[in-house]
Amino acid sequence: MRAIISYLVLAIGVALAIAGSVMLGIGISRSNSSKDCSSTSAPPSKAGTTPVFTTTHTVTDSKAISQMIQSRIDPDRIKQNLRDFTKLPHMAGTDNNAKVRKSIVEKYIDAGLENVHTVKYNVLLSYPPDAANPNLMTIEDTDGKAIFTSEGISPPIVLDEQSDKGAGIQWVAFSPSGTVVGDVVYCGFATEKEFQILQSHGINVKNTIALIRYGSMFRGDQVATAQKYGAIGAILYSDPAEVAPNGTANGNVYASTVYMPAHGVQRGTVITQTGDVQSPLYPSKPNLWRAGSVEQARKDGILPSIPIMPISYSSAKELFSRLGGPAAPEAWKGGLNVPYNLGPRLTNGFKTRISVGGHFEEREIQNVIGYIKGAEEPERYVILGNHYDAWTYGAMDPNAGTAVLAEVARATVEVMSQTDWRPARSIMFAAWDAEEYGLVGSTEFVEEFAEILTRRAVAYINQDCFKGNTTLYLQSSPSLQDQAIQAAKNVQNPKKDEIAANRSTVYDTWLYNMKDPKYPDIPDIGIPMGVPSVNFAFIDMDKHHTYPLYHTLYETPFTTEHLMDTDNFAMHRAMGQFWIELAVQIADAPTIPYSLTTLAAKIERDYITDLAGAIMSLDMTSYTDAGYKQLTQMATTAQKLVDACGLFESFRVPRTEDVLFRSRYNDKLINFERCLVNPRGVPGDPAARHLLFSVSKSDSYSSSVMQQVYKVLNDMASAPIEELPSLRDELANQISIVHNSLLCAMNVLADEI
Repeated sequence: MRAIISYLVLAIGVALAIAGSVMLGIGISRSNSSKDCSSTSAPPSKAGTTPVFTTTHTVTDSKAISQMIQSRIDPDRIKQNLRDFTKLPHMAGTDNNAKVRKSIVEKYIDAGLENVHTVKYNVLLSYPPDAANPNLMTIEDTDGKAIFTSEGISPPIVLDEQSDKGAGIQWVAFSPSGTVVGDVVYCGFATEKEFQILQSHGINVKNTIALIRYGSMFRGDQVATAQKYGAIGAILYSDPAEVAPNGTANGNVYASTVYMPAHGVQRGTVITQTGDVQSPLYPSKPNLWRAGSVEQARKDGILPSIPIMPISYSSAKELFSRLGGPAAPEAWKGGLNVPYNLGPRLTNGFKTRISVGGHFEEREIQNVIGYIKGAEEPERYVILGNHYDAWTYGAMDPNAGTAVLAEVARATVEVMSQTDWRPARSIMFAAWDAEEYGLVGSTEFVEEFAEILTRRAVAYINQDCFKGNTTLYLQSSPSLQDQAIQAAKNVQNPKKDEIAANRSTVYDTWLYNMKDPKYPDIPDIGIPMGVPSVNFAFIDMDKHHTYPLYHTLYETPFTTEHLMDTDNFAMHRAMGQFWIELAVQIADAPTIPYSLTTLAAKIERDYITDLAGAIMSLDMTSYTDAGYKQLTQMATTAQKLVDACGLFESFRVPRTEDVLFRSRYNDKLINFERCLVNPRGVPGDPAARHLLFSVSKSDSYSSSVMQQVYKVLNDMASAPIEELPSLRDELANQISIVHNSLLCAMNVLADEI
């Protein structure tokens, strides 16, 4: 999962922003970033049948409809869906994942979704070594004798759910195979700053194995930075400080709690690009030319060139207990109860060997698509998305969302069959494949249908995984922020203790736990990687980075049913209620409910103000003056844009108004968002087309605002004097490009040129 929201992106997550479409992004990340009315559901429709609906839209209160749908969402059905989807580990491109896909298709058809079908691609994926020859880390003495060897395979704990021999293999996708032997340097979270700290201690990472602690940023970026500094291999581990903060004794970890046990390992991908590396910017269809290659991807830094493997914290303890050199900074120390030294040498001249296997292979993946067709604007889509492939069993990531989405589809169609309601716009249900490998299925889908999505997609709502049972966490485009807040207000709180504390809705708990530091009357809402989109999850406030069992063998139904969502899946039910509440608000409003004023005010009040502060903090007036002048002019336009948006939104019309008028109004709303997309992309990254929101270049789990502008500022801060004149011009140019997008948005709202 990319995007812990950022994980998540959140995540994830989804790569739809790559098309420069008006809608998207995940994720949300990449991911590394999930919500009680009770009612007895009607029996499910018979397999293979589709209920009969009216084809005309009868005026019906959308709020009443969404409340009806919410009441029909059945936690027992969600629980059964989850069990159905997580019987076996199911990596993308495997027979097991095909079984999950077949189950999703059957559930969508049984629910009554229309035009349920799959969209296929042939993509390059990565697979682990077999269980007989797992990846191993060995500590060797001066004679090459093994003093310690890592377990290579995490042991099952809940035996009836975790018995597949291949599920416990400790590996990361897209690592090259190979064996390296050498000294070890502890690199902390492997940020650029931390490598600079190592240099300040006189420690050179070149020709050593980098020991990297999971957290803080996307693992692929951690490895890429280590490789940049000359590492010949990388070892990743989760520290108890993050994943077992109450101690590592059996009673403090899984299966007694949600915390990682001694031999648990996080898997994941280390590719730093979304989509298939063989077909950048184009869909991976069998009859289309593949312009990319593994060799080129390694040369470009998209794929790593050094062997990488994850180890358990019990194995990491063996390394740290022998690692010499200066003591690590306090912030780098964790919970292993051994000294945390930086290295590079082990005691007694010992060396470390990592042996990494596995292979790359082109395989077929399939996205699953189904619809509820709209009555008035069927060609416009509100897309509800989640991926279904998993590194192991996937009970939290991603199949909690998969299970909920299938039940949302069933409950929605059930209400449609019993009323005369049908949404004004179509609702598309999307189950993405191969997300774990780098948002592959969703990226290829967008690359294939970019033009259609750009013109027709109204919003994308992503739910990647269930992370905890404390509060809603959400990333939203500013233009959908108001709708997301209202949706949370319309969902009853699933937690009895919160209701007892007079927090009766999902919104109340969200606001209580996550006040925006700038605007404490609203919850803190992260930015997405494209617009307009929403990426949401339920999380725990006391967990670090993401949930402790993230991408481990132990993501099975036992964990969700007995350790996390123990009140009859009330939180999973609330996830579905929020999902459909927001979807109905967007799909059934007379006019698309973007809040352009909120977006414009965010640009004026926050983004421009923050950028002005960043420019001033450089204290390089002679080189930033042209850029600051452009920013001042953009600020004036932003003020006018706020007024123009307010005037435009005053003309919103009720459903009884002329349909053609509403259609024209909606066209302007969508075209407004299109102005924020640069079809040329940015220099060196043609896939990054959104001028306001994009994936951070330094951490693929995070999103950033006006990334290209800030990149120039960062370059100026460290550039030699002879490069500053050209950077001065580039700063002004990049601000001007964003300014032009605001002028475009102003023009879209006008009736005439």
